[in-house]
Amino acid sequence: MAVHVDFGAFDADNHYYEAEDAFTRHLDPSMAKRCMQWAHINGRKRLLVAGRINRFIPNPTWDPIARPGALDDYFRGRNTAGQDVKTMFGELDPLREHPEYQQRDARLAVMDQQGLIGAFFFPTLAVGMQQSLRHDIGAIHAAFHAFNQWLDEDWGFAHQERIFAAPVISLADPVLGAAEVEWALDRGAKIVVMVPGPVPTEDGGSLSPGMERYDPVWSRLDEAGITVGIHGGDGGMGAYINGWEPMGDMEAFRSTPFRQIVSHERQISDTFSALVCHGLFDRHPNLRIASIENGGSFVPKLLEDFEVCFAKMPQSFAEDPVETFTRHVWVSPYYEDDIDQLKHLLGADHLLFGSDWPHAEGLSEPTAFIDDIAGFTPAEIQQVMRDNALALLEPVS
Repeated sequence: MAVHVDFGAFDADNHYYEAEDAFTRHLDPSMAKRCMQWAHINGRKRLLVAGRINRFIPNPTWDPIARPGALDDYFRGRNTAGQDVKTMFGELDPLREHPEYQQRDARLAVMDQQGLIGAFFFPTLAVGMQQSLRHDIGAIHAAFHAFNQWLDEDWGFAHQERIFAAPVISLADPVLGAAEVEWALDRGAKIVVMVPGPVPTEDGGSLSPGMERYDPVWSRLDEAGITVGIHGGDGGMGAYINGWEPMGDMEAFRSTPFRQIVSHERQISDTFSALVCHGLFDRHPNLRIASIENGGSFVPKLLEDFEVCFAKMPQSFAEDPVETFTRHVWVSPYYEDDIDQLKHLLGADHLLFGSDWPHAEGLSEPTAFIDDIAGFTPAEIQQVMRDNALALLEPVS
């Protein structure tokens, strides 16, 4: 049931749980060993990525599944009992009880109950796969093209003009990435999604996504005038953190105090630093970036850093980098963020309501987000809860 909202809201951060054949249904069989396979190991169904057990999501079959909002107390800093996060999920549900997690028409019925007129839909599993395939650029693009075919088939890129599922784009091979953008545009995509972090390169290294090398992708997105969602996921921070505290590959909900502090803002802040400092928006003035499920607490320090750097090196920028960022970037804050401060820094017209539904770390009732912007005016609330996202659906001319 909708909470306290007397108009249809638009959720900028909804999720589906991928079908088990999301990566394999349309994958060229000759690429299976390089990309995704399923295997039964010690009586358990496991996802293999590039021939290795993948642990980005501990249970990628989603069965059983946590309830939406189960970790609300943890993320609001109310873990007074000092529990490990994995013990806070509570009772799990059989997946069969929730067709809305994997079927679009069942989801539309739930959205009606939630008071949502529309939503951007993002992956749960796929945001961890670029890093899992980082040493095989061809496999990255083959896997994501197969995934996007599944996504279009099962969810649609603009189903009933309410479910706007974002195809996944990688910059790793800019020619293949541009072709994927073209393919998605031909099928009516209104938003695409990338993960933050540097882009894997063929030599096993990485490179800033703002470098001119990737302009074939960015140019086509700029020309089309559609929004790019940069959604939190595995962007390679693990390699940096492992240099201090080795733990192996990234796994959801497995952390330590050091990892919590170091990774909380670094990945998304460095990504936007790279995009601005490497001139992406100077070369592509129509680009709009929606930062989704990265929170907003990175913004104050990033803008301060831009200000200080610009004062020292104005010759290195085409304009004030703060103005660049605030013109081209929309932020979906976490409910636990200081959203009033973000309004002061970015304006209510650059904030997006996102519930992360149906994830455990999100809100159990999406529109309850309104309680976290209680100090906003009615006009600002409508901007954040609906109008800003609707505007991002309209192409820049």
